[in-house]
Amino acid sequence: MKGTIIVFIALIFVLLITAGCTSAPAGPAPAPTPSTLQKVRPHYIIGVDSNFPPFTSKDNGGNFTGFDINAARWIAEQKGFDAEFVAVPWDNIVPALEAGTVDIIWSGMTVSDERQSKVNFSIPYYTVNQSIAIRAGTPFSMQDLYEGRLRIGVQAGSTEADWVIKNLIQTGKMPASNLSQYTDIMILTNNLENGTIDASIIQTPSQQRAVTGRPLVIIGTTPSQDKYAVAIRKNDPKLLAIIDDGLLQMMKDPYWQKLKQKYDLIQ
Repeated sequence: MKGTIIVFIALIFVLLITAGCTSAPAGPAPAPTPSTLQKVRPHYIIGVDSNFPPFTSKDNGGNFTGFDINAARWIAEQKGFDAEFVAVPWDNIVPALEAGTVDIIWSGMTVSDERQSKVNFSIPYYTVNQSIAIRAGTPFSMQDLYEGRLRIGVQAGSTEADWVIKNLIQTGKMPASNLSQYTDIMILTNNLENGTIDASIIQTPSQQRAVTGRPLVIIGTTPSQDKYAVAIRKNDPKLLAIIDDGLLQMMKDPYWQKLKQKYDLIQ
């Protein structure tokens, strides 16, 4: 009898457990809320000239640095996107943007009608002119430049090259063979120093740094006033609006004056 009772109690225990396991399934799991989802930050590749100080360059450790680099990083942080910098030869930088190799050009790019037909420009953020440098002790003058008597060096793909072509070559003042175009301003300045060319034309802030510590002097500037802006693909108005708003925000922030002062760009 005692054994029968024990078996009966065990049977009831098993039935209770089984009933618990076969109860109606719970409802569907609640949908994740925005706070439980990890937001993915947009990632943009920024094409730059790796040798255009003080705007964009590489330090001894191979890290990108400069006025434009810091400005881009500040805006990226404020606007919530990641910025990756990639060096691109300057005469190929617009094709790289059009092809989608880079998403943004942010490297002391001058606004011009030719470029504006291919890219959208942000609001301008800096104004420069073009400086002419020669070797110290040579008798060249700005008059020699304007009359086409000099062998001139410029960076390939630059508005300085456009200026020489439009004002000196196309007017017949200077033969096209007197214009040499170089991939970057360091090679250009080296060729000025060694006498391959008589004069270099580079936008003033970068020209000032290029001649420092060399037997070179700046003798004047062209009448042109170039405006720097950020370039975006024509089919990306949303990104353009983000950059425009970021530039406006930065130029109202105390950081803007500190950044210009850091790179000696107070005008």
